[in-house]
Amino acid sequence: MRFTVFAFASFVAACGPPAPTYHQDVRPIVEGRCVNCHVAGGIAPFVLDTYAAVKAMGPAVADSTQKGRMPPWLASPNEVGGWLKDPSLTAAQKDVLSKWVAAGMPEGDPKKPGGALPPLSTGLPKVDLTLKMAEPYTPQKLPDDYRCFVLRWPMTTPSYVTGVNGVPGNAKIVHHVALYLVEGAAARYPPEWDAEDALPGYECFGGPFGNRPQQFPVKLLTAWLPGYQGQVFPRGGGVAIPPGATVVLQMHYSSLEAAPSPDQTAMEFSVADSVSRRLAYQPFLKFDWVAGQMPIPPNSNEVVHEHRADPRPNFGLLGSPLDTKNGFNIEAVMFHMHTLGSRGELWIHRADKTKQQILVLPRWDFHWQQEYQLAEPVRFNPGDELRVRCVFDNSKPGSKPSNWGENSDEEMCVANLLSSE
Repeated sequence: MRFTVFAFASFVAACGPPAPTYHQDVRPIVEGRCVNCHVAGGIAPFVLDTYAAVKAMGPAVADSTQKGRMPPWLASPNEVGGWLKDPSLTAAQKDVLSKWVAAGMPEGDPKKPGGALPPLSTGLPKVDLTLKMAEPYTPQKLPDDYRCFVLRWPMTTPSYVTGVNGVPGNAKIVHHVALYLVEGAAARYPPEWDAEDALPGYECFGGPFGNRPQQFPVKLLTAWLPGYQGQVFPRGGGVAIPPGATVVLQMHYSSLEAAPSPDQTAMEFSVADSVSRRLAYQPFLKFDWVAGQMPIPPNSNEVVHEHRADPRPNFGLLGSPLDTKNGFNIEAVMFHMHTLGSRGELWIHRADKTKQQILVLPRWDFHWQQEYQLAEPVRFNPGDELRVRCVFDNSKPGSKPSNWGENSDEEMCVANLLSSE
């Protein structure tokens, strides 16, 4: 009887599902979610573009994906329908990678590759304008250099940006890009800052002001990360750009995996004369924080600052072009803290006493800032309130008191809401 049971169990095991193979099961995952960064000349520290390369890093790939470190996506699942362009792997896909490693990483048949994953981005539908850094720049600070470069918007009539793509001049060191819009009379200041030293551009960290106090409102235009073939605004929307505006290009250069060398990045834009949805980034924060009322004492590992309010009066003070008297739509969120940040949250508290989770970042990482586009817009109605919550960890040895500011040893807590009327 024992022999019969053993034989049956062996038969079932032998007839179980075959082990995953590289070409049939692993390659579609890697090519769909990894190769856009892990490619020769890319920002990632190693390539994953062949069977031999993936096999050599197989255990690390399985471990980092199981733990959620890769692909980089910091947002928890939300309660309002999910995200667009979410590169996170499913539990089944993570399981494939783990089982492949456990089975000895078999290659399979290269002539019968598995089906590819749907791409996260197919690029800009068209490129109407390209703006490029005026001259090459070689990073001066190691391992991270934040440098701003001034791009003059050349169009003489009002227009709308509907999509943006980055074209790194040196993909080995370009970690990410943020673009800010400076309008009106203030557009003259960034060129003056650019001329303050002999190097191209000017030093900046938390935003386009560098170590200067914030002197006037600026608008976030968008952000771009390597691996995206174009950041297209959702649902046919666009951000208005007036004639004479200045675009400040904030570059994050990382020299962790490659020695500093010259870069001259360009940005591609899709532009339209009109759009179906007017979009604008509207920052939600507590103004008292900017006045120095956001203390973060040393030797503290969980300092919480949060703010709950109707944000629309502040939007008006900051020059929002949108009419929000009847409410507004949240289309996407780009959260911002500095290096002490450890967690970020954004919620809607409804007039009926219910609440909705819009964005939760359980593990904030300053070096992986990105825009989180909602699969469907969420309506903020009169009577509702928004709540932004930031948690800071200032417990490292030698920590010092911190507060709001642009410098690397200071902090911020802002939820930039890509909004529509």
